[in-house]
Amino acid sequence: MSQQSPEPAEQPAEQPTFPQYPQQPFPAAPPLEAGYVGGVAGGGYGDPGQYGPPRTSKLAITSLILGIISLPLLFAAGIGVLFALVGLILGIVGIAGARRKNLKRGIGIAGIVLSAIGLIGGGLLLAALGHAASSCNTVDKNDRTAYSNCLKHNMRL
Repeated sequence: MSQQSPEPAEQPAEQPTFPQYPQQPFPAAPPLEAGYVGGVAGGGYGDPGQYGPPRTSKLAITSLILGIISLPLLFAAGIGVLFALVGLILGIVGIAGARRKNLKRGIGIAGIVLSAIGLIGGGLLLAALGHAASSCNTVDKNDRTAYSNCLKHNMRL
């Protein structure tokens, strides 16, 4: 009988060795400057007035507000026409200033459109009132009830 020789025991494989590098020192912190905020000199986001989104002209916003107010006030003794006229002027001035200062112009355009609608509506109301008044020439103007009824009939209110 032949004896089998035992298998050689497995030797653990040698671990590869990597070169060791010396530890690097941390870099020195940058000197603090004026406006040092959030870990980045200058605030990290820049000056909001310079890099932020373009703003809107205050005149353009006022024009939009006056244009909106003018529409319901057309029926209040024509005061809406005055608001619309001022709103139109402010909208034009606001857009001209916005173009020079690189500001948004959309609100100014909306103010001009609403003010123009207010002026056109006021003009149409004035024309209708003039037509109704001329149609009531035969009615005695001292009789307020008859004259008012004539105006209402001709204006179809």
